[in-house]
Amino acid sequence: MMQKKYIWLISIAAVIVIILIGGKIYMNSLDKKEVEHEKKVQQLVKAEEYMALYLVRNYEGVHTIEFHPVTQTKETGFWHGSIDVNNGSTLTFSMRNLSDFDDIGIRVNPKTFDLNKKKKSLNEDLENVKIKYWRGNNGDGTGL
Repeated sequence: MMQKKYIWLISIAAVIVIILIGGKIYMNSLDKKEVEHEKKVQQLVKAEEYMALYLVRNYEGVHTIEFHPVTQTKETGFWHGSIDVNNGSTLTFSMRNLSDFDDIGIRVNPKTFDLNKKKKSLNEDLENVKIKYWRGNNGDGTGL
């Protein structure tokens, strides 16, 4: 009789230990996913700032910039998005890696993009430009 109590007690203790270990592993995986997500958001913030500077330094008359959602194509791994400039000119961009600015491809459609390219790239800042960043917020609070 006493032996059955010990077996039950050991069994219950083992189950509790397994649940605690499993919970700890699960929480660590959630923390890791959150850290990875935060890293992607920070990379996206830097990419958006880089593209805004590119526009101001290379095109005449940039007054407003609005970034639209950025998505990643699972098959290719490329990130894609679009930017409205001055509430009328739209350009699209793609990049293989959010942290490699040398790899950004920018495409404009001459029918929908009417800004003139500057003769010389100037070292201007974003002080006089109204910018609406997307920054990884897809509108439902989940981010990327």
